Amino acid sequence: MGPKIKFTKEYIIDIAFELAKIEGIDSITMRKIAEKMGSSVAPIYVNFKNNNELIEAVIDRIISISQQLLIEESTGDPFQDMGRASLRFAMEYSVLFRDLVMKNNEYMKDYDKKIIPSLIVEMKKDPELEDFTEDELKTILLKMRVFQLGLSIMVANDLLPEDYKEKDLMNILSSAANDVIRSAKLEKTKKYK
Repeated sequence: MGPKIKFTKEYIIDIAFELAKIEGIDSITMRKIAEKMGSSVAPIYVNFKNNNELIEAVIDRIISISQQLLIEESTGDPFQDMGRASLRFAMEYSVLFRDLVMKNNEYMKDYDKKIIPSLIVEMKKDPELEDFTEDELKTILLKMRVFQLGLSIMVANDLLPEDYKEKDLMNILSSAANDVIRSAKLEKTKKYK
């Protein structure tokens, strides 16, 4: 009998993530992961209590990837950075994007709790947004997310006209961000008159 192979928690998450990337988050099962590892389910249960815990670890990986994309796009313009990171995620991880955004599931609730605070922090760094309260920034962010999400859905589902390039999409996002910020500033001045 040969030596036992030890499967690390990180390795199991890697396998589950790769499966989810191709087949979707709902495809993650202990049995499928064990099959991909060429093992029984025992090593998975050593590292995870149940399938939900494994899926949570995959969601954490997805959040880390999203945050890394945001860091990579850091230009100082929070909406451009968020938009570019979101579009990249939608293009590079279209199955996961559709799972998280277009299906009714619990995954996005955790995602939002974990990522929204960091987005607000980024927004506070922008001189254009420094006069807004945190609640006002949340409203601005929601408006931009609605627009950016719609655009990202179109990207993930290949629904844009063929002649639209990434540069065109970024121009559209920047224009929408400027419109939302101008509108919020106008609303704010009306409120204080």
